[in-house]
Amino acid sequence: MSTAIEPEPVRPRTGRTVNAVRLVLGAAGLAGIGWGVAGTWDDPFLTARVGLAKWLVGGLLLHDAVFAVAVFTVAALTMRVRPGPPAWVRRTVLGGAAVGVVGTLIALPALLRPLPTQNPSVLPLDYARGLVIVWTAVGVGTAAVLVLRGARRRGRGGG
Repeated sequence: MSTAIEPEPVRPRTGRTVNAVRLVLGAAGLAGIGWGVAGTWDDPFLTARVGLAKWLVGGLLLHDAVFAVAVFTVAALTMRVRPGPPAWVRRTVLGGAAVGVVGTLIALPALLRPLPTQNPSVLPLDYARGLVIVWTAVGVGTAAVLVLRGARRRGRGGG
């Protein structure tokens, strides 16, 4: 039997005021989505809707069919390695890897674009070097988090 005083369970807020606020916020969100879609549809820079649709669907399929599957597979295999580092270390490393993959996905269109372009100001930066810098920063940040968390765990007497 526990001697600790247990808090009262929190009941979700209900009532006319809460429901009215939810309705107003939901309507505002839908209106914002509609305004964004309407603005995109009429944007003169996006008149080639077929190309835009191909790009959006292709990116979605590439993400869901390739990148997400690869990341989740690596994560699942990494978390099942026994013996190995503690789970908190593996989770931290996987978090850093996920951030690096996002940086890679953002840089990928610029890296895959054929050079030279007709307009030299289109891609004036060295995106490969930038990607190396991103991965270096992610690695240093992940290592710093590991060191700080490890020191905190040792200070608490944890493993």
